[in-house]
Amino acid sequence: MVASVSIKSNSIKLRKEFATIQKRFPSKIKQILANVSAGQLRRIRIRTEKGKSVNGSPFAPYSTKPFFFNIGRESNPRYKFFEGGYREFRGATGRNTKPDLNFRGNMLSAMTTKVTSLKGSIFFGRQEENRKAFFHDIQGAGKSKVVRPFFSINKTEEDLIFKEFDIKLEKILKWVKEKILQGT
Repeated sequence: MVASVSIKSNSIKLRKEFATIQKRFPSKIKQILANVSAGQLRRIRIRTEKGKSVNGSPFAPYSTKPFFFNIGRESNPRYKFFEGGYREFRGATGRNTKPDLNFRGNMLSAMTTKVTSLKGSIFFGRQEENRKAFFHDIQGAGKSKVVRPFFSINKTEEDLIFKEFDIKLEKILKWVKEKILQGT
């Protein structure tokens, strides 16, 4: 699973200026994309930890269907019955009973970014965490296959990314103009 930030424009003039900057100062564009990608990664984490889906609605609550759950290690399993289901199990283990997709913190901490001179991508650095994210976000997790979409960019966040990019690009353009005037 990958969420990407790419730069596209309908304006021929803007596209040409951007292409010129990309050719002359690729590290500056990569720096901007790295900043906006890291900002979006942070927004996804914060939103998810608050129990909010990509569209801002609360995640579906944890199951309250009774079940047996292993409270021991895999090598030494100990099963216990939880009348209140997975929600009760999380409470009994000292974890949040409101969905935040965080059990040990491995999945959200595995999110990382990769940047080229053309785009910034957010992805999961470990295959196991990518698999968990796929089930939560697309396939559905648990026996009930509950989908809790979190790994995407909504319209508000997209607008924020473009705004951040524009502000940082303006600074680069200003810097480039100063360099040109200085004859560098």
